[in-house]
Amino acid sequence: MKLKIIIGALLALSTTVAFAQDPFKITGNLPQAGAEKMILLSYVNQDGKSVKDSALVQDGKFTISGTTAFGNKAYLTLMPVKREPKARNTDYVDFYLEKGNYKVVGKDSLSNASITGTKVQSDYLEYNAQTANLLAQFKEISARFAKVYYAKVKDTVTIKAIQAEARPVHAKIEAALDSFIFSHPDSYVTADLILVNRMMVIDVIKFEPYYNVLSKRVLSSFAGKKITDKYLKAKQFAVGKVIDFTLPDAKGNEFKLSSLKGKYVLVDFWASWCVPCRAENPYLLKAYAELKDKNFEIVGVSLDDKRANWLKAVEIDKLPWTQVSDVKGFQTEVAVRFGITAIPQNVLLNPEGKVIAKDLRGEDVNAKIAAYIK
Repeated sequence: MKLKIIIGALLALSTTVAFAQDPFKITGNLPQAGAEKMILLSYVNQDGKSVKDSALVQDGKFTISGTTAFGNKAYLTLMPVKREPKARNTDYVDFYLEKGNYKVVGKDSLSNASITGTKVQSDYLEYNAQTANLLAQFKEISARFAKVYYAKVKDTVTIKAIQAEARPVHAKIEAALDSFIFSHPDSYVTADLILVNRMMVIDVIKFEPYYNVLSKRVLSSFAGKKITDKYLKAKQFAVGKVIDFTLPDAKGNEFKLSSLKGKYVLVDFWASWCVPCRAENPYLLKAYAELKDKNFEIVGVSLDDKRANWLKAVEIDKLPWTQVSDVKGFQTEVAVRFGITAIPQNVLLNPEGKVIAKDLRGEDVNAKIAAYIK
């Protein structure tokens, strides 16, 4: 009997640890919000799942409570109780939700309201204050650039002038981002900033400082675990690693990358819908024509999810090298294994199948590749 009690107590303890619940409470006051309004909270619960909760706004006041874990971005939306099915919700605000009590103070909307209450939210407000003006400036420049860039008649002089204007602003945004990251190693905000801004394409050596700065507490969070997972996958795809995979070629035959051992091989990850990828193809064609007789080969790995689109792009771009794909998009096994979530990406393999260079692109890609061929 005592043994059963002990086992039961142990199981109860382990369950509590595995499913720790961090309670939160949000109270708000929007005195001019109007009648028949409700608040929608979109957040991450204690199991790491995205969920929604709601509360009526009564006399301008509302309260929402629940449980979460760690600190995660959340959203509050103010909307009519009876709304049109296709109506867009435009009055919302994002914030960081963790264990604790929050106060939302405003007048008639959430977009202009203040949200305070916890350390992670204070961190988020600090980051926003440091970058708001720069981001607004870059947004305005981007809008002008898009208008000129997508015009029927392109004004190349203006395009270059706007690009030159954007560079120093972008550099300041990047500097502010790094400054916050390295001065807030124990913030959940930092984890999200790294995940969103520093992990699209990972250079392991350059990324190491970002990973190493994070505290154990942050790395144990939902975002932290995603960072670790992507980082470990990127390490398998780093310079010095031998890689191999098997995928069907354009005719449906199984192609094994290691069948090209003894050659220098550029493995190019691309897709028919990827405009930057397609823009690189003329440069790769030039490199292939110059180097194919110098023990060099290219293998294109398409991350398309429609076979017809993939093969049509190969035909239109006149790509003569081996093309492979299982037409599963970013869910293809090799993309999942190496953590490839953005394209274009490529790696250059030496005759032993080892990665010796990554992301060789641009008008001079032929010279970049040739520099590695002995």
